[in-house]
Amino acid sequence: MSAAPPLDVTYRALGAAGVMGASSHLVTLGDAAVVMDAGCDPRTGALTDVRPAQAVGARALVVSHAHLDHTGGLPIILRGLPNAFLHGTHGTRAMTDVALRDHLNRCRAQAGAGGLPFSEDERAGLPWKCAHLGERVPLWTDGPFCTLLDAGHLAGSAGVLLEYGGRRVFYTGDTHLADRPWLRGATWPDAPVDVLLTETTQGANPVLDDVLQATLEARLLGVLREVLGGGGQALLPVFAFGKAQEVLALISQAMDAGRLPVAPIFISGLAARVNVVARRNAPDGNPPAWRATRPLTEGLVREPPRGAAIFLSGSGMLAEGSLAGRLAEKLSTEARNALIFVGYLDPESPGFEVRHGGRPMAARMETIPFSAHASRTDLLAAILKLQPRHAVLTHGDESARAWFADRLASLAPTTTVHRPLPGQTLRFADAAAERH
Repeated sequence: MSAAPPLDVTYRALGAAGVMGASSHLVTLGDAAVVMDAGCDPRTGALTDVRPAQAVGARALVVSHAHLDHTGGLPIILRGLPNAFLHGTHGTRAMTDVALRDHLNRCRAQAGAGGLPFSEDERAGLPWKCAHLGERVPLWTDGPFCTLLDAGHLAGSAGVLLEYGGRRVFYTGDTHLADRPWLRGATWPDAPVDVLLTETTQGANPVLDDVLQATLEARLLGVLREVLGGGGQALLPVFAFGKAQEVLALISQAMDAGRLPVAPIFISGLAARVNVVARRNAPDGNPPAWRATRPLTEGLVREPPRGAAIFLSGSGMLAEGSLAGRLAEKLSTEARNALIFVGYLDPESPGFEVRHGGRPMAARMETIPFSAHASRTDLLAAILKLQPRHAVLTHGDESARAWFADRLASLAPTTTVHRPLPGQTLRFADAAAERH
């Protein structure tokens, strides 16, 4: 057996490292430099730093999925990489177009045309070159081979396997490992890989440890059966990209199977637009059996319809002035109604205040911890199975990264674990990594 070639791989976080937001990663394999994702921080507007990618002549930017913390800086970083192109799935391209259009509209509403982070022309002119899931293609002539593998996170989402010079680097992107009504669980490459770049979002969250997806689904359907059966109305604040599709698929399938009383489903504008794109880019071209929905309008928020109903509405965090926030106030006065949180709540959001009793309400309130990210126990098991020589912990706060680092230190002694800082370069050697 011939010896493996020397490990010649470097990594640098171009955006956030020990927090979530502005995700962007620069990987070099030998003389080939690739950027993966270029997000913005939706809370602060922080962007990724293109200069290190310019310095090494990055020729491709691979996009894992369409959420703004992974795509919000694409038009901006490409100003500094005019000869690079975007590589991603067809679904990610379509979903990113919707996400960036909405981002521009929000920026325009807040700051006017002079405050736009990029132009309509830049958004429309993004240099996409798309591939299908599982398709192994060279990023450029004689460049690294790239295989996009289903990440199970969002329509079109993908993990990224890079292969070059006998070396393999796998970037999980945001990943979910269990099957859900709308998406399959993630597909990871066969072991081993030399360098794994993995998200750690749920690392500090024990709530989902060993909790089955089916258990969460049964809890939600049980609450909805009680509310609808009593003639009540249920509001589920949802994120338009991902959560709206997952919840709608679950509710539709349950109604069709007779496991949930049939009631009208109202959905707000952005989520409805995302649904159209998501259906067109369903896995294997097989769209889910979604029931017909009705638009949730300003008029309906002012005067909700009578009788049992379900409302799927952004903002997922009940932002002040949002349809969801105003509808929550309307529905909260009646005990037969319910407010059901099914996603993440920022501690500084109105939704967090409501959930923790900061605003009085007569309606029933439930929290069912659905997540588009793998539980930490599922993710740890997948990492152990993959047997990476190096594991770079990203997309999680320090407590989340520390949990994974501690477990991997004891359970995977042959894996070297790294928690990079923003701007820090890791140069991987066969036994360790140098830090610069």
